[in-house]
Amino acid sequence: MMYDDLTTAAIHAGTDKFGLHDYTPNYNKLFQHLRDQPIRVLEIGVGGYADDDRGGQSLEVWRDYFPNAQITGIDIQKKTMDLGPRVEILQGSQVDADFLKELVAKRGPFDIIVDDGSHRNEHIVESFQLLFPTLVPGGIYVAEDVQTSFHPRFGGSLEMTAPNAVGHFGQIAQDLSAHDDIAAMERFHNMIAMHKTKDGAVRDVFTSPLFAPFTTNAPALTVVGPQPDLPFTTKPATDSSDLLILTADASTTPADIETHFDTLADNGVMVIQCDAPTADLSRYIQHRFTMVDHVEIVVHHPDAPIDDYAGQIYAVERYKTAFILHKSPNRYPSNFAYDATNPQAAAAIAHMGDVLKTSDQPGGLVQYASILSRYIDVAASAETINKLTALNANSREYYQMAGALARSEKRMDDACALFIAALEKFPHDPQFSVMLAAIYANQKKTELAETTLREAHAAYPRARNIVAALTRALENKGDISEAKALVESTINLFPQNMRPGRLEILLRLEQTLES
Repeated sequence: MMYDDLTTAAIHAGTDKFGLHDYTPNYNKLFQHLRDQPIRVLEIGVGGYADDDRGGQSLEVWRDYFPNAQITGIDIQKKTMDLGPRVEILQGSQVDADFLKELVAKRGPFDIIVDDGSHRNEHIVESFQLLFPTLVPGGIYVAEDVQTSFHPRFGGSLEMTAPNAVGHFGQIAQDLSAHDDIAAMERFHNMIAMHKTKDGAVRDVFTSPLFAPFTTNAPALTVVGPQPDLPFTTKPATDSSDLLILTADASTTPADIETHFDTLADNGVMVIQCDAPTADLSRYIQHRFTMVDHVEIVVHHPDAPIDDYAGQIYAVERYKTAFILHKSPNRYPSNFAYDATNPQAAAAIAHMGDVLKTSDQPGGLVQYASILSRYIDVAASAETINKLTALNANSREYYQMAGALARSEKRMDDACALFIAALEKFPHDPQFSVMLAAIYANQKKTELAETTLREAHAAYPRARNIVAALTRALENKGDISEAKALVESTINLFPQNMRPGRLEILLRLEQTLES
């Protein structure tokens, strides 16, 4: 498979928009016509969670992909990385109306907005409602990672009612004619793109990037209904169609559409023209919007009914007068149940390896090594980790993986040295402190282990892993009273679903004291 320049840039930068996800080929289709334009791009969510020195990989990609663009990133957490004069990162909430108004006034209006923020359903919907009206006419708004529409932890469910993000956009797709400001919609696995109307014009269906290959390779065409004017040449279909155009009327049913869809060739495109969809077709449009994320649905709802077409429809597009089904495999694995043996994922991972063979960019190598170590095994990442070591890599992710590799290979002195180096760069970091303390404990250096944990707890008293490790260390040492006091003082720092386990520990410590 041939990949685009955006995907290559994403691999080098180390963003999960390719590899763990399959986003960049779709982004390239959406954005390539704007590549050399002096546009303004906003991305919600910088990445790296609470660490101010982590994240920013996708901002790097937008910076390099759009050489004449001004790039803005926002994040609820403080971020300190410097990505050059064309990139600015601001701290603020994606649902803070006052902050967003000031943001648009200062850095906008934006031609492209990508929501890669909290992924909570209510936030996705509210950010769209606040920001889409401010988008430049003809601009593109992308809601990313909408698989959380089915994840209970993010407010998702199988119910398509508000604030379900897929349900919200699916409702818009049902009756797009009622939304004067939306020209078109595109739905891919985990992504929804909204195109803002420009000059009040109705967007031509055949401007979709899906039809770009047809301009140089005449498609085998089947028409059911009136013959449309097409901006490319065609040839009559025989056994199967590359392009099928169906004009729907009041008698057209979803079953009719699927019967015709069966005649499409792989990578074929089906256009269903319908100025005013019937109630059945409107519901079918929303159903198809939902089923694009069928692999996400079954992760959280294994018994959910998934139809036979879900794995065959890669993309669904909606225009004022039509909707489009793209026939291509749609089985890329869920990020919540990633499977490196999945054929589409395996091809992506192999491509990452090919691109990075001569790379000296730590970001891409770290992301690649992370996928190998997490989803194949630690040994598979050894060559890449060793390359990072030779490049003097010093990111958190590098130290985590290099330390894990050293431990798996029983090189405990090397692992100890790596975690010491990590703590020199990231003082008292909870994860590295726990890892180093565990090595000290195995080496019978119990005082060093306890000192490491105490110093980390003083710096990060709310870190659950530090509290848990220090509790165990005190209990093993026989300081039951102090261990009990520590549990009592921190028990409310833990989420409610974790407190029962802490209460059990507290009960055990009390019983030990009484015995």
